[in-house]
Amino acid sequence: MDVEIIAYAVKDGIVSISAIDISDYNLQRLERLRDDQERELEFVFDTSKKEEFSYLHKWLKRQKVTKEAKTWGEALRSVVGIFTTINGKYRNWQ
Repeated sequence: MDVEIIAYAVKDGIVSISAIDISDYNLQRLERLRDDQERELEFVFDTSKKEEFSYLHKWLKRQKVTKEAKTWGEALRSVVGIFTTINGKYRNWQ
């Protein structure tokens, strides 16, 4: 899913990433409806679960802006504002 990262939060081992959907489908829908309301999404990673921790770790390492980061906090701060792709599997549908 193509997104622009706008914020992140970490609480009790849960990493939440807020993003705006910038997929072609969503942008075409906005244009067609002449709607300025961007769709905000949230992706949630429970770092106590091995699969989710592994995906988040690999995803962060793939981002060019995190190359100089020495901590998780630095890496998460550096992804705010980038355009990237996140697996829709981790999207919070609530």
